[in-house]
Amino acid sequence: MPRAGVGLIVVLGLFLAGAAAPPRSAPAEPPAKADRWGPMVVGTDDADLPGKPKTPPAAPTPAKPAGEIRVDEKTRTVRIPVALTRAKGVVEWLLASGKKHGATSVLVTGHSAKDLAAAMAKAGLAPGIRPEPVGDDRAKPPSGQAVEIALVCTGADGQETRTPAAKLLSPKSSGEPLGEGAWVYVGPQFLREGDVDILVTELSGSIVTTNLRDLTAMIYWVPKAPADPPPYVTALYASSTPLPRENEKCELEIRPAGEQPKK
Repeated sequence: MPRAGVGLIVVLGLFLAGAAAPPRSAPAEPPAKADRWGPMVVGTDDADLPGKPKTPPAAPTPAKPAGEIRVDEKTRTVRIPVALTRAKGVVEWLLASGKKHGATSVLVTGHSAKDLAAAMAKAGLAPGIRPEPVGDDRAKPPSGQAVEIALVCTGADGQETRTPAAKLLSPKSSGEPLGEGAWVYVGPQFLREGDVDILVTELSGSIVTTNLRDLTAMIYWVPKAPADPPPYVTALYASSTPLPRENEKCELEIRPAGEQPKK
C-alpha cells in the first residue's frame, strides 16, 4: 500500500477514536485573585483621605534620661537621672521605671529596678518589710530604713535647685503638697518560681509610690500620723509646686534620713 494511504488511514483512525471517547469536562477556571488572597483591609484612621480630619497624636513619651546612676558611698547618697512627665491630675507614683506609667507618675527613669537596687545596696541601704494588706481596704504600713528624697535639677548656669519629693505630690486636687511623713525603703520585690527568682519590680516598673496597694514598689510614703492600720491610698495628685524648666538636667537624690545631702 502506498505510504500516503497508510498515513491517511492512521489520521482517520485517531480522529474517529477521539470522536468515540466520552466528552471531557472543560478545565476549571483558575480561581480569581480575590479567592486566593484575602482582601487587604486598611483602617480608616490610616487612610489619607482628602478632607479627613487628622487624629491628634498621642502625648509624647518622655525621652530616656541620659546619664548613669551615681553612688556616693561616703555620704550613702544615690542620684538617679530622671525626666519630668509633667503629668496633671491623679498620679500614683513619684518615680516609675520605663514608659509604662508616664501618665500617672511625676518622674520616670530609663534605669531598671535591678540597677536601682544595686545602687541602693552599694550605698549601704538594707531592704525593709513591705506593706501587708489588712482586710479589704487597709494595709499594715512598711517598715525599714527611712530615706530623704529630693529632686535636684541643674540649670545651664550650673546652679542647682532642690525640691523635697513630698512637695511634688498632693493629697488634694487643689495641689497642696503632702503633709509630714517619711519615705521608707523596702527594696525590690522578688517572686520565687521553682529555682528562679523573678524580680517583680522590674516587670511592674514601680519604684517610689504612695499607694500601699502596690506590693512591688521599692520605696513607700508613710504619713506621720496614719490610721491604725492606715487605709489604702486611692488618689493622689501632682502638686502645684513650680517645676524646673524643660532644659534642666534632673536627678532624684535618695539618702538615709538625717544625713547631710551630697555636696
